Amino acid sequence: MIGGDMPLTLPSSLFVTHRLSQVGENEFRLSKSLRDALQRGAQTPLPAALTAAQSSPLQDLPRLVEHLDSILHHFLRLDHAVAMIEDMAKAVSERVRSNSDGYLAATLLVPHRDYTARHALHCAIMAVRMSDAQQLDHDASLRLVEAALTMNLGAVDLHNELALQDGPLSTLQRQTLQIHPLTGSAILREAGMRDEHWHQWILLHHEQRDGRGYPFAMRDDAIPPVAHLLHIIDTMAAKLMPRVYRPRLPAPKALGLMYTSMQEPVDRVLAGQLIKIMGLYPPGSFVELKNGERALVVRVGANAAAPLVSRELSPHPLVETSAPPFQIARAISQILDPPTAAQFDTYWRHAPDVPR
Repeated sequence: MIGGDMPLTLPSSLFVTHRLSQVGENEFRLSKSLRDALQRGAQTPLPAALTAAQSSPLQDLPRLVEHLDSILHHFLRLDHAVAMIEDMAKAVSERVRSNSDGYLAATLLVPHRDYTARHALHCAIMAVRMSDAQQLDHDASLRLVEAALTMNLGAVDLHNELALQDGPLSTLQRQTLQIHPLTGSAILREAGMRDEHWHQWILLHHEQRDGRGYPFAMRDDAIPPVAHLLHIIDTMAAKLMPRVYRPRLPAPKALGLMYTSMQEPVDRVLAGQLIKIMGLYPPGSFVELKNGERALVVRVGANAAAPLVSRELSPHPLVETSAPPFQIARAISQILDPPTAAQFDTYWRHAPDVPR
């Protein structure tokens, strides 16, 4: 069974039953009216072919976001939407493994418009790194990346709206958000996707160990480990992306809240691995050194608290931050305009990863 020993049951509210039905154990389907609405598509252009990797992740990420945004908006209008996501998961996995610092940096440095696709790519990048840390096999790793790319398929426009909304959710928004894992799984079934792990992780990516998650309010070990991993990734990426009503949280604060379980209980081993992979100061973030200089984080160091940085926000040889006078005093908020950000491309152009 998908949920361990507990089969998943469709909630019985009128809102849910007018949009979804359950046709088998853990199998949910779209109502005709919702299916027809989704098949009408959106104003977003239909996706073209996935472009070859650019030399710099700062140039590549916007193309990946645009491609994914088109797929998500037209999923049921496309003949091979699932295959397109599978191809994209392979491409993202290859690109991230060849230059993980660069793609992590791009998620923080490149301005974003549509929240949903950008957030999904950020999660997919972290999913590649975490699947390696967890030593998932090749197929499981790809399924996790695919799930990260599609976990918000059931509420693409809503997530974009909420990122720009400075105010409480309407009743309709709240209800739609509560069932979007179910809707996303149902859309994938409509498109012919049958992999039960992919469905599982989408259905359960908002479940929390304290029972406050949705849509099933599962608890503790009833939540499968990889679904919990995807939830951790999703939560962290959301904290690191700005919204209209708040700036992005500084990475040390966001990671600290997660590791100490101050907001919700999470697996500390997974949280610790995420900190090791991203560093307390991820590539693409800004810091003030103890000597007063400002610096851009370029690479994760062997010590999560001591990355390699470029001083004074201009291309310089990288410096270690493990010893005075270059130790980090604090994280700072800094926004680079695109021309300035482009100066730093040289750090990540086809940069090979150093084994850690």
